[in-house]
Amino acid sequence: MEEAVRPHAGPTDRRLAWANDTELVSACVQGAPEAFQELLSRYRKSALTLAYQMLGNSEDAEDVAQEAFVRVFQSLRGFRGQAAFSTWLYRIVTNLCLGRIRTRRPCAPLDEAVAPVTQEVSCGRMAETLVTRQVLAKMDPGLRAVLLLREQGELSYQEIAAALGLPLGTVRSRLSKARITFREIWTEFLEGREKEQ
Repeated sequence: MEEAVRPHAGPTDRRLAWANDTELVSACVQGAPEAFQELLSRYRKSALTLAYQMLGNSEDAEDVAQEAFVRVFQSLRGFRGQAAFSTWLYRIVTNLCLGRIRTRRPCAPLDEAVAPVTQEVSCGRMAETLVTRQVLAKMDPGLRAVLLLREQGELSYQEIAAALGLPLGTVRSRLSKARITFREIWTEFLEGREKEQ
């Protein structure tokens, strides 16, 4: 009687095996290119969104996200897993953004650089988004990073501390200061608009 031949495990079967990031990172280190593709598909959008919120420019955000994944690919063997993969990635993206902010020349105001808008977005929502971008652009980059990682990235205080290389107490105080600063700038901006009308 002939022995049944088992089919080779294809990409679909591997995706099931890669239920978590730790297994994906391990597969990447072992040389599975489809594992890196899976990491890229899982985190590209969030890396791009974080970069865009930090920089306010879609081209710069695209460059940073791409550079971040190149650095991830080059450094994956050195990733020790002391923090979640996403935390490590956000740290790379944030550091690249902060470096770009320090070295770049002044650019056009954020209200002139509008991200693509789908038809489902209402005018009110679009106006709120533009105001949010303008407020974020006026904030200190360090405060902006902490606020975005918490509110948009939904990272815990510990994850933010690991991503930015800061003590936990510093994260708490910066986040508190970032929220106060955001509210103050938001209020000033809205009051300024009311006076113009």
